[in-house]
Amino acid sequence: MKKSLLLSFTVVLSFLLSLSFNIEGQTVVFSENFSGFSNGTHASQSSYDYSGVLDTKTQLPGWTGYKVYSAGGEIKLGTSDVPGWIETPSIDLSGYEGDVFIEFDISRWPDDAAIVQVSLNGFPLGNTIAPADEFQTVEILLTEEITSAKIKFESLAKRFFLDNVRVVAQNATSAGNNYKFESRIKVYPNPAGDLINIDNLNGISRLEIINLNGRVMEAIDLSDTEKVDLALNDFPPGIYLIRFFTGRSSFTTRFVKYKK
Repeated sequence: MKKSLLLSFTVVLSFLLSLSFNIEGQTVVFSENFSGFSNGTHASQSSYDYSGVLDTKTQLPGWTGYKVYSAGGEIKLGTSDVPGWIETPSIDLSGYEGDVFIEFDISRWPDDAAIVQVSLNGFPLGNTIAPADEFQTVEILLTEEITSAKIKFESLAKRFFLDNVRVVAQNATSAGNNYKFESRIKVYPNPAGDLINIDNLNGISRLEIINLNGRVMEAIDLSDTEKVDLALNDFPPGIYLIRFFTGRSSFTTRFVKYKK
């Protein structure tokens, strides 16, 4: 199970003084690790609903929610009978170029048939998520050309756990450093049928294929590999992201699998 690390006063103060900071060539625009929810554990959560006093527990004020329980450095949303939800304060996205992602860790109450909807400014963001018993990291591309965002995590059925919410933007410096990779990597055919080819991968350490729900469908570690031919037989038709890792930063492109 995950363990909570309480932030020191210095780290908290630093966070409040600067809402965004650079990490591995990206900009973390918004971050919440729920370390203030220290009561209880993952297996035995606090019975107190903190939804009315979230500002006393979150790193930044402005969160709203319903049926929010402390679980030892993470939160549980909902009960066995009543769904719960939590929504971020308004996040300023003006001035960021390139792709912006929401990242978070999610799991369900063991064996619960949990269904979770993530929404952006009141509109569903992709399809619903069915969390597993163990925590998984989900990454979802946010709608382009938005200047502010409120992101809601809502249980449509049963209980789920949430941790490590981040909004990440690729900053201009990272984009410049990655241009040499982006300009030479070839992804074809696009749209694709049962096979997609990815060429000129020198300098790329890893690639991931991600669906619009944030699920990593395929992850490939690369070592002196120039080309990958990826079979798409098991991929449903739709839009997919390819995220490339260069060791110190990452960048993303898209492809479409069409329906035959």
